[in-house]
Amino acid sequence: MKRFIEDIKKHDAAPFLFLGSGFSRRYIGSPKWDDLLKECASWTNRNYKQYVSKVKEVQADDPMFLPHIAKLIAEEFEDIWWNDEAYDTISKENENDIKDYASPLKIATAKYLEKFSLLNCQEDMEKEIRALKKLAENNSIDGVITTNWDCLAEEIFGFERFIGQSALLFSNVLNVGEIFKIHGCITEPNSMVFDANDYDSFNKRNHYLASKLTTIFIEHPIVFIGYSLRDSNIREILNALIYGIGEENLKKFGKRIFFLEYDFEDGDFIYTTMPVDLPDGTLEITYIKTHDFVGVFEALGENERKFSAKLVRQMKSYLYELLLTDDPKDQIYVASDVDSKINFDEIQFVYGAGIIEKLSNTGYSVIPNDELLKDIVGLNEKKYDYKKIVEETLLTPNKYHLPVHSFIHKSGLDIGSIDKRIIDRRVKSHKSLLSSKRNVEDINQLYKSLTDLTGKEGIDKSLEYALYIYPEKIDKDELKELIVANINLLESGKSIQKTSIRKLIKYYDWLKYGRHKTMKIILKDQKTKI
Repeated sequence: MKRFIEDIKKHDAAPFLFLGSGFSRRYIGSPKWDDLLKECASWTNRNYKQYVSKVKEVQADDPMFLPHIAKLIAEEFEDIWWNDEAYDTISKENENDIKDYASPLKIATAKYLEKFSLLNCQEDMEKEIRALKKLAENNSIDGVITTNWDCLAEEIFGFERFIGQSALLFSNVLNVGEIFKIHGCITEPNSMVFDANDYDSFNKRNHYLASKLTTIFIEHPIVFIGYSLRDSNIREILNALIYGIGEENLKKFGKRIFFLEYDFEDGDFIYTTMPVDLPDGTLEITYIKTHDFVGVFEALGENERKFSAKLVRQMKSYLYELLLTDDPKDQIYVASDVDSKINFDEIQFVYGAGIIEKLSNTGYSVIPNDELLKDIVGLNEKKYDYKKIVEETLLTPNKYHLPVHSFIHKSGLDIGSIDKRIIDRRVKSHKSLLSSKRNVEDINQLYKSLTDLTGKEGIDKSLEYALYIYPEKIDKDELKELIVANINLLESGKSIQKTSIRKLIKYYDWLKYGRHKTMKIILKDQKTKI
């Protein structure tokens, strides 16, 4: 591990992480590509093997085999989307987002994948997640590149997100404090590189993408996690990169690439160089194989820097704008919005024209999730501008799963002025909060009320089952008391306890601030019709 630390520190810039599907499978249990397609096939009431047998364009071992299956499923699902009553609600909600035949399946798939988040993280993985989060907290990485569609990278690192090739090609990217989702994202289903046509389009523009990525690969060490060395997507990207930099720079380029693989056999730690044969040359990279991912992440964390990636990105952004436009607007200043504990008197960099003021307004994009959860149950001593919470904080990538009713209520904003993405996150019903794994009726037959539940069961079962008690049988103030009495579990509890507390806060948020308000809106609409 010492050699790894030394090799990373040889480079001036902090590393970028390049995350593959194995990363998400490990931490949130997301399905493999073929398993996801089997799930999609089930929505068409056909056996997955029927689609496998229909693919004639390529052989089963071709990288494009699964994208061709995806195309067949998408074509069949389109008709089901519009005509099956089961999809009435979701099709109406998303009718303006239908771009082509594949849009319905992409939207349905995105909805299915929403449930895979850090809430699903197993307890034995929590040390690795904490170590990964510290990479951003310690300013030890500059950014992330990923082909994954889920929002795990945003949940862990909280960097600025760029979705798809177009965003990377045409946005003002600064190569620090950023997440590049080059295959799209579930938050924008049409951006997802999903079927054969998507891959054809992606590959046609691959050289443009490679030119953008070259700068990152030349300036930063790159640590690949969750990929196989045989992955066709990665091999194509690497080949496009080495084609652009020339054979004479291959050795120098290879020293920047680290490939991390998990050892399921718990064998010896392997740290060696390995040749990767590509069509346009052989790239010698550093290969790491270990059972101890925590050790690797902590080693990366030793590469700590004074200024965070977010702050550096902000400085670069302001300076870029000033140099590009020669217009400082009202005022340009840099203040860390990374950590509310930072003393603004100690900030060492200020770019500006005019008076620097209102520094205390910074920080709304990075309020910790647990602080916001505590605020919902009245445990946060800080005074927030709830309008900013709704208009800024809740729209940042790692806030996607937070409750919203309390903040909407406290903001005083008119519903019509609130971003649709926030409105869509409102809890529609008690049922939408529940897992299908539990029999709700059985739980409600066993326990007459929340008080009955907590009187009969220990704390773990009380926290887990409280979510399933019907709204008409639960006193929201009693629920709040249960949450407040166990709020310390958000930081120190087991994984299942943390999950239970977060779910209960979401239930309480709906009971207190959302349920009756929704009913009033419905009644108002009905009255108008009369």
